[in-house]
Amino acid sequence: MADEQESYNEFSGVYDPSENYEFTREVVYRDIISPEAFTRKEAREADKRAMETFGIPGILLMENAALAVVREVRDYAIFAIVCSPGSNGGDGLAIARHLCIIGKDVRVYIVGDPRKGSDDFKTNLKIMSHLAPEVLNTINDDNFEDFVSALKGCETCIDAIFGTGLNRPVEGIFKRVIDAINEFAVHTVAVDLPSGLDCDTGEELGVAVKAEKTVTFHRMKKGLDLAPKFGGDIVVSYIGIPN
Repeated sequence: MADEQESYNEFSGVYDPSENYEFTREVVYRDIISPEAFTRKEAREADKRAMETFGIPGILLMENAALAVVREVRDYAIFAIVCSPGSNGGDGLAIARHLCIIGKDVRVYIVGDPRKGSDDFKTNLKIMSHLAPEVLNTINDDNFEDFVSALKGCETCIDAIFGTGLNRPVEGIFKRVIDAINEFAVHTVAVDLPSGLDCDTGEELGVAVKAEKTVTFHRMKKGLDLAPKFGGDIVVSYIGIPN
């Protein structure tokens, strides 16, 4: 693979004057030439065009997204990966597979009913159930303290719960999980967008993950620009979507 070319764009300033909170972040573009920020609709249309116009399978884009995240986190050794049954969770399962294969200590926690997952989520779940079934866990009231212990003991929590499609308040067990991530995880990396953040407005939809780093795909997302304290440092990564 050719050496990755990186360009840098620093944001530095006061995010919320009422909090007197200085915030500085770094934005890195990996093989991406456009600084354009996408809305939820634009991100969805880019995915749709890749699949319908160019015939690129969604699961291939998911695989490329997973590898983009793995490149950013491979220096860590112990992971708690939190997934929901949607496409973002499918990314998380693919990330878990690659980390397991290269010898990392991985625990996967699924919040929500995996039987209701997307086809690509189910494909990656099936692969993980053959590769490393012992790392798979579902989150419920009975084992929530085990999940909290995993958050406290991991080097990096990977947030793969909600992506750009979320447009309603986070409630129930999902809210409880995000609160736990924010309270107990030492270092959090968000996949595409911190869970609970509105892709268009940067609004916190009830609760949102506060990540130290976000790996977002194809283009910057408007919500990340508008609410920088949630995304942390940003990597905008190429995953094979044609311009």
